[in-house]
Amino acid sequence: MKTILIVAFLLLLALIFVNRQRVFVRDPLAAVYRNDVKQNGVEVFINYSNDVLLERDSDSGSYWTLLQGWNRMPGTPALLKCLRWMACLTDGGHATAVPMEWSGKGKYNPRVTMTSAEVSFADGDGAMMQVELR
Repeated sequence: MKTILIVAFLLLLALIFVNRQRVFVRDPLAAVYRNDVKQNGVEVFINYSNDVLLERDSDSGSYWTLLQGWNRMPGTPALLKCLRWMACLTDGGHATAVPMEWSGKGKYNPRVTMTSAEVSFADGDGAMMQVELR
């Protein structure tokens, strides 16, 4: 029985290693700010390359926002499988995402900055979103 558990654990680690660009793990120490006001109820998930997935699940409005370093365009993931409050799996290393809708005038400029400690971007309403990672 012990051997089976060890083998299952090693297989799980190998699966995560192979899919490290697709697996987003929750960062419980992260904080999200919208126009310098801390947002409650927003969960932050990060992957191996510090791409960010934001989830808000509430009665006043739910959303998923994915921001990847390779294209720097915030959007809603097209396909997402999640274990509640723990981890999410996207459809690929470069996940398919529907670009964020822009409600302002002119062309949408997300003004994205990404570092290993902080991510910031303009949402669809033009408000600045700032995510402080661990």
